[in-house]
Amino acid sequence: MARGATASGRTLRLAVAVQRTANGRYRAILPLQELARRGHTVMWPGHASYRALQNGSAPSGWDAFHVQQLHDEQALAVMRRLRDAGIAVVWDTDDDISAITRGSEAWHRHGGRRKIRRSFERAVAAARTAHLVTTTNEHLAQVYREQGAEHVVAVENYLGPEDLVHPRKRHQGVVIGMTCAGEHEPDVKRLRLAATLEQVLERHDGVRVIAIGVDLRLRSKHRYEYVWGCEIEELIPLEAEFDIGLAPLCDTRFNRARSNVKLKEYGAAGAMWLASPVGPYAGMGEAQGGLLVGEDAWGPALEALLQDPDRRRALAARARRWAEGQTIRAGAARWQAAFRDAVLRARGGG
Repeated sequence: MARGATASGRTLRLAVAVQRTANGRYRAILPLQELARRGHTVMWPGHASYRALQNGSAPSGWDAFHVQQLHDEQALAVMRRLRDAGIAVVWDTDDDISAITRGSEAWHRHGGRRKIRRSFERAVAAARTAHLVTTTNEHLAQVYREQGAEHVVAVENYLGPEDLVHPRKRHQGVVIGMTCAGEHEPDVKRLRLAATLEQVLERHDGVRVIAIGVDLRLRSKHRYEYVWGCEIEELIPLEAEFDIGLAPLCDTRFNRARSNVKLKEYGAAGAMWLASPVGPYAGMGEAQGGLLVGEDAWGPALEALLQDPDRRRALAARARRWAEGQTIRAGAARWQAAFRDAVLRARGGG
């Protein structure tokens, strides 16, 4: 069979540049592990074929190169070299860098306005260089289409099968939990969640709060636990003590580009959820094991749930059932189609 048949049915030979982060796990490691399980060949960093990149040439035996988030000058040079050699380049991104909020943790991490603008320019260059761009949702896909990327597809984040094996942690009372990266601190402040949770603790003796990532600085120290951070593999075991998981987002351009995987994580942990009706969470609800909450309705929503344990348990059961159908084994076909499409384009077929 001709080499070009790879795009229409034969197994693919895939290489990857991936960051060891939660995003890297969802956007590269889990998808490629699953494709390898399905018979495709995956050459992870450290494989002998990568030596060609260090020597300034293009490796032989690669059908496609998956670049997760990287878009510095070195990454751009490699992408261009591989494209010129006929190797399909797939570039993945899960953030709208141009929409980072001034003063946020991400703003400072990226170095302020000028560095963010330069980073976005390089991201656009990577998107235009790639044969195919993959993103987490249609909003973010459209951002790059408007910047001149011709071929962009949205593929959600999916859980790993191993994320569903963690047992629930037995505990007294009700645990309200929240997992937020530092970039979400402005959302938490604007929605006044700390004040809301303080009121909940004052009214309900059997309630505790656990915050992972962002410190809410609640006064009730004996009923509040702050976890500074954890490895991605430790996250769902920590969340397995949550009864109600919170996913707050303000309606900003940056947040509209986010992923919905946090709700999948809560479901895998056995918790129901409350989320803002923004971006990735819009349109979700009881079928996925949770409720959408307006900016001023977090307190009433929590009060109603604390008084209705049967509703909490029913939503938690739905969240778990939904999460069970949201592993990478359900999403692998979309990733496989994306890589095959990229290979076809690299060989002049699309």
